Amino acid sequence: MSDERQVSPSKSPQKLDWSFEEHRRRQARLGLGLSPAERLRWLEESMEELRKLVGRARQGRSITPS
Repeated sequence: MSDERQVSPSKSPQKLDWSFEEHRRRQARLGLGLSPAERLRWLEESMEELRKLVGRARQGRSITPS
């Protein structure tokens, strides 16, 4: 998203070693701050990105000898 909202850091220093649960809760809080139209735009953009990846794992990478 080109105009993503910046989340103001909390008063305590932000730690980088978040657990999965902390990350999930943070993402939920960020989503609650968006309007329904912004949530829909986020969902559409996420789905577009994921559609580009569908089937890519089956293709594999081409191996070129060095």
